[in-house]
Amino acid sequence: MNQGVIFISGFVAAAALRDVYFAGLFQKHDFFLVALIAFSLAAVIFGLVTLAGPRGQGRALIGAWRECVWANLGTAAAWLSFFQALSLLEPSITITLHSGIGSVFLMGLGLLGLSGGARPGRAEALFTAGVFLSLAVLAAVVMAGLSGAPRRSESETLIGITLALASGVFIALATDFTKRMNDQGVRPETVLAVRFIAAIAACIGALWWRGGGLGDGASLGGLAAASLVLMVGPLYLLQLGIARTSALSAWIILALGPCLTFAAQYLDDRLSLSPYTLGGIALYSAGAIGAALSRRYEG
Repeated sequence: MNQGVIFISGFVAAAALRDVYFAGLFQKHDFFLVALIAFSLAAVIFGLVTLAGPRGQGRALIGAWRECVWANLGTAAAWLSFFQALSLLEPSITITLHSGIGSVFLMGLGLLGLSGGARPGRAEALFTAGVFLSLAVLAAVVMAGLSGAPRRSESETLIGITLALASGVFIALATDFTKRMNDQGVRPETVLAVRFIAAIAACIGALWWRGGGLGDGASLGGLAAASLVLMVGPLYLLQLGIARTSALSAWIILALGPCLTFAAQYLDDRLSLSPYTLGGIALYSAGAIGAALSRRYEG
C-alpha cells in the first residue's frame, strides 16, 4: 500500500479521536491555552527534527518565504476558528463543515477561473453541489437542536457554524501554500516547524489580553501529552501523506474522516449519536468522494 495512504489514514483516525477529546476539553480549559501548548510543541519538536536533518532547509525556506507567510496566516486563522467552533458544536458536524466548505470554495474558484488549474467538469460540479447541500442540511440540524451535542443559544450556534465554515476556507488556502513549499524543496517537518508561528503569537496575545492563567503543572502536563499524541503526531502524518500521495487518494480518505469522528463520539458521554447528523455526514462523504473521482476521470 502507498505510504502516503497509510499516513493520511493514520491522520484521519487520530483526528477523529482528537476532535472528540478536544471538544470535551474545551468545556474545562481556555481553548487558546490548549492551542498554544499544541502549536508550541509542534514548533519545538519539528524545529529540532529540522535542525538534525539534511542541510539546505534554511535556503529552501528563504526561497519560499512568501508561501511560508501565507501558510502561517491561513493556519492561524483556520485552527483558531476550528477550535472555537469545536467548543460550540458537535465534533462530527464541526469537522464536516470545516472539510466540506474547503472543497466548495476551491470549486467556486475553479468555476471563476481563479484557481490556476483546469476548470471543473460538470460531474465534479454536481457532486460538489451535493457537498454544499450536505453542509446546509447539517447547519439546519444544528439550528433545529437535532444534533448530538447539548443545545446552545441561537447566537452561539450561528457563531459556531460560521467559524467552522471559515476554518475550512482558511485551511484550504493554507494547505495549498504548504504544498507549494513542499514543491520548492521544503521538507514536511520543516513546514510544521514554521507554519504555527502566527498561531502561537495570536494565542499568546489572546491570553495576555484576557488575563488568562496557565493553570497548574499537572493540567499543563496532561494538555501537553494530549496535544502530542492527538495533534502533533497526526499533523506530521498528514504532512507526509500530502507530500507522498495523489490528490485523489488524499481527498477520498479525508472524505471519510467525519464518519470516524461520528463513531468516536460514542466515547464522550456528553454527546449522543444523532441520526440526523449521520445522514448529513453520509451525504457529505458521498458527494466528496464522487467529486474526487470525477476530478480524476474528467481531467
